[in-house]
Amino acid sequence: MLTGAAVALVVTTGAYLAVRSTGESDTALRADDRSSTSTARAGTTTTPTDDPSTTTTTPSTTVTTASTTGSSSGGSTPGSATTTARRATTTAAPATTAPAPPFQSSIETVTQEQLGSSWQPGMGCPTADQLRAVNVSHWGYDGAVHIGRLIVDAGHAQRMVAVFRDIYAARFPIQRMVPIDQYGGDDQASMRDNNTSGFNCRYVSGTTKLSQHGLGRAVDVNPLVNPYVKGSTVDPPEGAPYADRSRNDPGMIHAGDAVVRAFAAQGWKWGGYWSTGKDYQHFSASGG
Repeated sequence: MLTGAAVALVVTTGAYLAVRSTGESDTALRADDRSSTSTARAGTTTTPTDDPSTTTTTPSTTVTTASTTGSSSGGSTPGSATTTARRATTTAAPATTAPAPPFQSSIETVTQEQLGSSWQPGMGCPTADQLRAVNVSHWGYDGAVHIGRLIVDAGHAQRMVAVFRDIYAARFPIQRMVPIDQYGGDDQASMRDNNTSGFNCRYVSGTTKLSQHGLGRAVDVNPLVNPYVKGSTVDPPEGAPYADRSRNDPGMIHAGDAVVRAFAAQGWKWGGYWSTGKDYQHFSASGG
């Protein structure tokens, strides 16, 4: 038989063990809590699989999504929310512009027969042996690449290749580029057709002074949309709508743009910088 003291000892020991067991359980729970917190901070989450008895741990991905209100302005929209994505997302590659075909060029001698109506005797214009045909790639108004042909002074042929290489690289459109002989040497007809041309044995309009075109040292680029403008005079007259230089139609030339820079790099000057009258189509070696 246990004495009173022994019974008290047994009760006390049992209580102690119970308390210790409870304390250890609390400690284990706190450790589990810390483990869960640590896991959460590590950026993982437990998600159920098709088998409810198993779990898999996958990295969580934070994705910011924005609520939309139908605006197409492309700006940010209020109401963004942060969600946890459980699956990887795929981002489409940005659209790229197809590479341009390589620029092509060639320089050829010309004959008097090839010059045709663009050459006139007795005006002091260079003969065929002093001129060259420059064939170059250019972008058309149709977005395709074409080969244009320009007749210029032989000493400036290589410079024109460099000019039109830069213009091509800038993807500046030229509607057409053929020798003015195809228009019977008629400068007005060529301008109305927005034809880019070089040599044409003629005088400056309204004078008996030989034009720089008559020397093969001037080029007119897209003349319909880049007319000569002086006061109320517009040449060609059909280019009157384009006397408004605030317009930005295809083929128009503006101060400091790729076309002006390309000619300037070869020492040629733009008529759009003239102080009296503006010849927006005109580029020349002398500036006149």
